[in-house]
Amino acid sequence: MKTLIKKSGQLLVLLALFITSCKKDDSEQGFLSPALKYPNTTINAAVGASLIQSGAMITDESTKPLEFSIDAIRYEDGTLATKVMDYKVDTYFWQAEYTGKEATNKELDAKRTKVVRPAIDINPENGNVIIYPESTDSLQLTKGKYIIDVKVKNPAEERIIKGALTVNVTYSPPFYYRFSGIDGKLTGIDVSFKRLQSTGNKITVYTLNKEGVPIDPKKLFGYDYGTAAAPDLKDWHNLGLSNPTKYTEFPDRLELEIAGFPLPFVAGQVLTIDMYNNGDVNGAYFNYWFNMAILKEGVWEVTIKLNY
Repeated sequence: MKTLIKKSGQLLVLLALFITSCKKDDSEQGFLSPALKYPNTTINAAVGASLIQSGAMITDESTKPLEFSIDAIRYEDGTLATKVMDYKVDTYFWQAEYTGKEATNKELDAKRTKVVRPAIDINPENGNVIIYPESTDSLQLTKGKYIIDVKVKNPAEERIIKGALTVNVTYSPPFYYRFSGIDGKLTGIDVSFKRLQSTGNKITVYTLNKEGVPIDPKKLFGYDYGTAAAPDLKDWHNLGLSNPTKYTEFPDRLELEIAGFPLPFVAGQVLTIDMYNNGDVNGAYFNYWFNMAILKEGVWEVTIKLNY
């Protein structure tokens, strides 16, 4: 009897150790939070002008590493957007910073690698959903609402988050403009872009005073971001990749011939135009600056109206 009791006790101890071991193994596998979500669950994407990003997924206290993938892209009615999921684009991954001072394609290519990626992509490490600026085929990626299901995996489990992100797709105009700032005797600037012809490689720039009279471009100077030894003028002389190929000043306008578009040559990037005058336009110093890009070829007219 004593032997039987002793053996039974040993079995209970072994069973307890086994259960404890199993529980320990489960906890060591980690935790995948039920609160996984994006900072904004809906984003508006004006495709074509720049790289569009959702931002990394908020992972709460989930065990790392996490692996993210797009499980499905669906139309608003719930049907699978197979055409969008199959849409691939040529784009670039950068190994070094794009400065805008690169003079040749060879200099650019030394900093980047050409890749083929899904038009709607995801960073597998953090869940950041990406739409590349090259995703401009409106027959494959039509305007409208897309719902993205994201698969998340870690050592604990694998889960599909249905409707993790909603993307409202539109297309950007064939140019990009963003006001950046003014200084001195200015209250604002009004900048307009007109595509006069759909073919060609020319830009005409008008700068107007408050009465709408053109200002001689010789009176406007590019602000220097560099040093005397290495100037870095942000003006119409310096549009990247040796552009403009021809720069001609007239009393009422500036005419630029361009090697090709988009301008700047790298999709998703912008140019900075930063100009000043020391007082012979409106009686006092002023400075204005803005970001721009022209995405399609043609004959373009850019008008900058000064308000003061």
